[in-house]
Amino acid sequence: MENAIPTLIIACILAILIPALTLTSLVYKPMFENTHDRQDMSPWQQFWGESYRPALKQRLLQPVFSQLERERKIGDLIVDVGSGAAPVTQLLETRPGRKRICVDIAADNVRSLDDLRIRLDAEKVGQFGALSFRKALLRACAFLEINPKTEVNAERADAIVVSDTLNYVDFRKVLSGLAKYLKPNGRIIVFNFPDDGNRLLFSDQGLKDNRQLLSFFEEHNFEIEHKAFPKRAQNETDESEQLIVLVARKCVQACRFLN
Repeated sequence: MENAIPTLIIACILAILIPALTLTSLVYKPMFENTHDRQDMSPWQQFWGESYRPALKQRLLQPVFSQLERERKIGDLIVDVGSGAAPVTQLLETRPGRKRICVDIAADNVRSLDDLRIRLDAEKVGQFGALSFRKALLRACAFLEINPKTEVNAERADAIVVSDTLNYVDFRKVLSGLAKYLKPNGRIIVFNFPDDGNRLLFSDQGLKDNRQLLSFFEEHNFEIEHKAFPKRAQNETDESEQLIVLVARKCVQACRFLN
């Protein structure tokens, strides 16, 4: 009986510690995991510990991009927010004068002639009080050969792609901040699945319902040019929590509202 009591105590302690340690590893795994063991992974995968369905994004966004390209609605400066390890904007045509800026919280900060990757929390976009945003803005200006001291026109982007991001951030703040850098008649392209992903990292102000997204664009005078729910069951009518692929155009009224 005396030996049974310590054994019972140990079993109780383990029953408490094991779930707690498992939860801790899920939250802090990217921070403390041995990166040497993961040297073959991208910085994005090392940060998040997983990859976000790049094949699905490519398959569903390819026809949208192709249609916009045929209609000449993509333009030459594309911003890819939440670009991840495999930026979906790589599907777009490469052509003279076209440049792409990829913004991600785990971007590797590399640069080529036509491609710039910026490590930045999307919620910091437009927040001039944040040092990380000011640094990112200076890098973007250098990439675009713009003098930030003399250039007053911030509306530069022709298209902004936001994929698998809006659940993790204050989506209203992020979309409002991005829209200020979008040209009149430029487009925001959204790929998002409400309530899907790593819920431990979701923002309280993140997107919970597609109706919130549609209301945002309506309130800010964007025109919805394309809206699809490619994973919705055939007989399902509810659009609120479905994977959405959306294209919204920035109207003149939106320019006045945002400025």
